[in-house]
Amino acid sequence: MIQMQWSRVQVEMLGPSAHATDPLGITASGLDVGAEQMHEEFLADLPHLDEVRSEHTRVISDVSEPIEMAKSLAREIQPLDEMLAELGGSLSADRISIPLPSAIPDGLVVERLASEQGELVRLIAPERFGGIMRQFVLPEERALTRAVWSEGELRLEII
Repeated sequence: MIQMQWSRVQVEMLGPSAHATDPLGITASGLDVGAEQMHEEFLADLPHLDEVRSEHTRVISDVSEPIEMAKSLAREIQPLDEMLAELGGSLSADRISIPLPSAIPDGLVVERLASEQGELVRLIAPERFGGIMRQFVLPEERALTRAVWSEGELRLEII
């Protein structure tokens, strides 16, 4: 069985409203945390039973990875043009621009996954009272190369 996993794309923060000009390194758990990761964090605080913990982690991982991937892919994948119309974004030859003026940039997550449909992109943008999570397929034979957040706009550079 082929294992498919989402891979996180570093979001570069540019401009005076960004907290830093270096690529974003997210360390705190956010909206993209799954049950498996939360479970691992809980088990990491137990100072005993290392052998049991190791075996438990292996079993949980073997069982949950295919389930988490199936759940992730089962979430609605929006057509790109529909997602752009909903969020007020635009598409050019080499870029997808999505306005996210109220997004908390420290928690912004962009992930990608190669699938039979093409390259899938998952966008998670937390806000003070909720947030958005969207999945969409890039145009045919296109790939995400870079993600940049600046002045309330997320730019996804594609080739």
